[in-house]
Amino acid sequence: MKKLDIYRNDNYVLNDAFDQAVMNIHILKKQHGYKSFVITGCETGDGSTTVAINLAAAFASAGYRTVLIDGDMRKKNRYKRLNENTSEGLSDYLMDRVPLDAIITETTTENLSYIPCGELIDNPVRLLCSSKMNDARLELEGTFDFIIYDMPAVNAAMDAKVMSVSVDATILVSAINDTSKKGLYAAANILTEANANLIGTIINKMDMEQYVAYREDYDYFRNERYVRKNKNKAK
Repeated sequence: MKKLDIYRNDNYVLNDAFDQAVMNIHILKKQHGYKSFVITGCETGDGSTTVAINLAAAFASAGYRTVLIDGDMRKKNRYKRLNENTSEGLSDYLMDRVPLDAIITETTTENLSYIPCGELIDNPVRLLCSSKMNDARLELEGTFDFIIYDMPAVNAAMDAKVMSVSVDATILVSAINDTSKKGLYAAANILTEANANLIGTIINKMDMEQYVAYREDYDYFRNERYVRKNKNKAK
């Protein structure tokens, strides 16, 4: 079977931002044993899929066996970044058409596997609540170090809420200048009321200059800024 090509980002500033998230999640894994995470947007268009892909690739690059699961069974494949050349996926497994190992796809990124969403389902909530979903979760937790569920936005469907109570932790994604304050509060309240373990928010779509200003010393070592500081002290 042909391996799925996972987009690998080479932008140093963007990688620095994801390294911050990876570090924080790694600490939580060490402290609490977390390994399964729901990544979901507050509102549609927040870019949670991009965040989920980059986080999964970052964990895999760090040597962790990682699986990225497309849990959005409501969106047609032609609107998906990774599912264009896949046929069977999560929904097919949950409807007992194929075994779990048949939908786990290898990727060109070492240590990273992928599970596509499968056939379009109008209302997948019952499937997400099923014993088959629980069986899949337990089997994947026995195989992988990190499990990343890419779910639809909280304010668009109940799917993320359903999955959030079955995983170790949930991360909200908001888009700077796009996500409304009302939408952020509403999404956080929905997850909190469900007793989901909401561990934080990743701010997406931040301008590179904004990030550099926020993380003033992010390139301190890369650009040998310590050399200039030492020279200034010597004067």
